[in-house]
Amino acid sequence: MEKIDLKIEGMSCASCASSIERETAKLPFIQSSQVNYAMETGSFVLKEGIESKASLLKIEEVISELGFKGLEKTQEKPVDNKEKEKDNFYKFVISLILSLALFSLAMWPLMGWPSQKVNWYLQLLICAPIYFWIGWKFQASLIRFLKTGHSNMNTLVGLGTTAAFLYSTLLTLATEKAISWGLVPTVYFEAVGFIICFIYLGQYFEDKAKKKTKEALNSLFKLTEKKALLIKDDGVVEVAVSLLQVGDIIRVKSGASFPVDGTVIKGMSSVDESMVTGESIPVLKQLGDQVIAGTINGGSPIDFKAKKVGSNTFLSQIIHYVEEAQNSKPEIQKYADRISAVFVPSVIVIALLTFLAWFFMGPEPVWGTSVSNLIAVLVIACPCALGLATPTAVVVATGNASLKGILISGGEVLEKANNIDVIVFDKTGTVTVGKPSVIEEVYDTSIIRNDLLRAVASIEQFSEHPLSKAVVHLAEKESLVLDEPDLFETVKGKGIKAEFEENEFLLGNENLLTDNNIELNKSLAIIEVGSLIYVAKEGKHVATLVIGDDIKEESLATINEMRERGITTWMITGDNQSVADHVGKKLGIDHVLAHALPVTKAEKIKEFQSQGLRVAMVGDGVNDAPALAQADLSMAMGTGTDVAMSTADVTLVHGDLKRALDFLRLGEGTMTIIKQNLFLSLVYNSVLIPIAAGLLVPFGGPMMPPVLASIAMALSSVSVVSNSLRIKNIRL
Repeated sequence: MEKIDLKIEGMSCASCASSIERETAKLPFIQSSQVNYAMETGSFVLKEGIESKASLLKIEEVISELGFKGLEKTQEKPVDNKEKEKDNFYKFVISLILSLALFSLAMWPLMGWPSQKVNWYLQLLICAPIYFWIGWKFQASLIRFLKTGHSNMNTLVGLGTTAAFLYSTLLTLATEKAISWGLVPTVYFEAVGFIICFIYLGQYFEDKAKKKTKEALNSLFKLTEKKALLIKDDGVVEVAVSLLQVGDIIRVKSGASFPVDGTVIKGMSSVDESMVTGESIPVLKQLGDQVIAGTINGGSPIDFKAKKVGSNTFLSQIIHYVEEAQNSKPEIQKYADRISAVFVPSVIVIALLTFLAWFFMGPEPVWGTSVSNLIAVLVIACPCALGLATPTAVVVATGNASLKGILISGGEVLEKANNIDVIVFDKTGTVTVGKPSVIEEVYDTSIIRNDLLRAVASIEQFSEHPLSKAVVHLAEKESLVLDEPDLFETVKGKGIKAEFEENEFLLGNENLLTDNNIELNKSLAIIEVGSLIYVAKEGKHVATLVIGDDIKEESLATINEMRERGITTWMITGDNQSVADHVGKKLGIDHVLAHALPVTKAEKIKEFQSQGLRVAMVGDGVNDAPALAQADLSMAMGTGTDVAMSTADVTLVHGDLKRALDFLRLGEGTMTIIKQNLFLSLVYNSVLIPIAAGLLVPFGGPMMPPVLASIAMALSSVSVVSNSLRIKNIRL
């Protein structure tokens, strides 16, 4: 199934997004429709066999009929709302200046100056540009509502300001006639001005919030190179990165970033991979090493062969993850959208009932009181706060997570992080490093450790056995200078015979020593579980090295904290029982299951779920994919396989296990703030709409004038946005 992604301009609230979703979903070729107000984007999945070009035109047409604009998205530049933010700010400033002028004429200090009639005409002239120019989008929304029946937050503003403007204009232009009809000789031009003024103020703050939430995505876009040095037969030419193909040979100079993913074929240099790993220490890259788009070459020029280009590069996948996360919605957002979808028409009905109640049952003069309360209800009910409650929180959370190396596959995943009962870990590459290393060394007391390690590593560097690399890596890590052995012989299935600096060495398993009549030294007992390399020098067993998969530094603290949070921990691995038990005991894991096939892992998780438990799974390999798919919440190591990452809800880019705990904290904190936002917005509307309708007046309570209603409405949006931004303070 094909998918069309659009940038949608002109939305002002969640009701706008719901209208677009609802109407585009009615198209016969649409499988699903999803619009995100906070990110101003839409994602439309087409049914099988549908041609996308014609579908795109029809979707854009429907969006246009609703009063919005749909544009095809590209990844050539970052999201930028500066112009819109600036425009809203300028309109706020202009409307504020004009509104203050209206206030001075209507209230103080120029009230009634130079005469009431002239004063009203001056107010009409000042208010007209606010109503017809600055507030035109609200009036256009009202006209569209009258034509199509589609309403949104702007419809309410259009209704409220139009009622106030027309009422005041009629009084100004036909004062005596209007009074004879029972209209109160009070104009509301200043209310029109301040309503529109404060809405633009609220939208300016919304734009600022959106700008902050998009910083993560923008920073990722900035890492992408636009040009690359392509090596051809006739020399080096600069080309657009979009033209690169797999197999191209590319040169990266010192200080430049790698444009695509590939393999080094010439040169050696230190590369800053902090974008990927979070480590500030540069990594040495030489022949055969992998390089990643966006990382920076800090040393000498490097030539490399492109392996992944375009949307397949690691950096592009990160960008895609962030966009997908911010475009999708959790169930709680869908709930808020459903409320918004019925909220606007409900408010219109309440406003009309308010008008009729005051008109037929209110005190004289009925026209003035009825219209004033009608306007107040329409303004106070603008569902800005409700529409912002969830999307702003989700966008802030996903943006914050991405900057910390946590990629979330969808906004709904944040909800999954709550109330986890059981967490299941894979072993290799998840709680352990995932590659062989020397995890224990025991030496005879007569031996100088570094001298022997240098000799062993010098011999092992010529071996093709995977365990040999672990020994060589340890020696190199400790800056030991290796040399060549004088004699080297591989003993198949047992180890190595060698001579180094006039000493005879045997390196291998127990059988190698037994075959050469060398007795094992019982004082060289080992603790760790792993593959053993026995070292004999001049016919004497002098050392034992244990090669295993070392436990990650952060694993113990992370698992302990999860257990403290009341989460039951399991490790399910395909490794043997003794190794699994050993690792599980060192980490304090509650339960260990070894010799597990991929399907076994998934079935075990299904068993937990059948008991009513919510299960999270953390893995990194192809064998973890079934379990990741089965789990309620799945997290994959970014250092693992593409299959695991594409299956999981969350990717921990750096392979850092403590980020799994960070995500649980983020999910719980975000859901708390979303619930606070929904509570604030719903309580706000529930309390203030009746007050605006004048419910307290019969009991001696106050009325709410339209100007005060506009201020309260703007403040509610600001409070929700501000509350959402607190997510940035969650400790990750």
